[in-house]
Amino acid sequence: MTDHAPASTSAPAHGGHDDPMSHVPPGSLWPLLVMLPLCAIPFGVLSFTGTLKGSPLGPLTDPHVGLVMILGGTAFLLFALMGWCHQVIKEKAISHDLKAQQKDLQLYILLFLCAETTTFGAIFGYFYHRTIQDPAFGPPHGMHFGGPFAAYATFLLLSSSITCEIAHHALDHGKRSLSKMFFVITLLLGGAFLGMTGFEWGELFQKGFTPLALGENGSSAFAATFYTGTGFHALHVTIGLIMLFMVLMRLETGHFQGTRNFSVVAASWYWHFVDVVWVLLFITVYVVA
Repeated sequence: MTDHAPASTSAPAHGGHDDPMSHVPPGSLWPLLVMLPLCAIPFGVLSFTGTLKGSPLGPLTDPHVGLVMILGGTAFLLFALMGWCHQVIKEKAISHDLKAQQKDLQLYILLFLCAETTTFGAIFGYFYHRTIQDPAFGPPHGMHFGGPFAAYATFLLLSSSITCEIAHHALDHGKRSLSKMFFVITLLLGGAFLGMTGFEWGELFQKGFTPLALGENGSSAFAATFYTGTGFHALHVTIGLIMLFMVLMRLETGHFQGTRNFSVVAASWYWHFVDVVWVLLFITVYVVA
């Protein structure tokens, strides 16, 4: 729904009171379509890195099939996310109680972030369990892992969290031009971080740091965990960039003139969540390991 649209003028429901469900949005198929590539991409990563080798999944263990799943899943995810955003933005205001509507929307994004936390929690739980149980769990002996490059990438991502908050704060105070500028800076910093993640993966592949190349040992399990954690985080960074880009485009088209700026709140909260998760990943993968 557009954030600057007027409230519905429909007559109140029973006995002069608003319908308590009037602010609930209609059903949508887009969340289901978003879920499909989110299921396919992790399997593609596991297949491409050789983690599924020897499993009874048949063709899914082929690295070439894994690459197709990654690329195809990413393309379909972008399509589904854009379709979902388009529906939400174009949706008419159907609420009789806009204040309750905004509170519900904020609750929904918090519940969504809680669900995302449990997913990353499973990755962290496996990492620390395996670290305690298997002394060989970690990078191959003598391999230079992390270093200044990972620290620079972390600095860029944390800086993007600051610029995102400045942009959000500027919009709340009516400084639209300043808000646009800092949203652009946030997108550039986030894009740079994503590029550095891809560059690091490429270097590690060249060094033979893949579960398939390392064989069946603690280092192979660590490599699988590394690619699963950092790859899943990179996916979230991509989604966050899409959300921020949508906010920027809506600013350019004159949206967010009033106080109903939930889209900005959702994108900002999601981006901060992504940054917090990376700090935990950085400590887990590059320090503890």
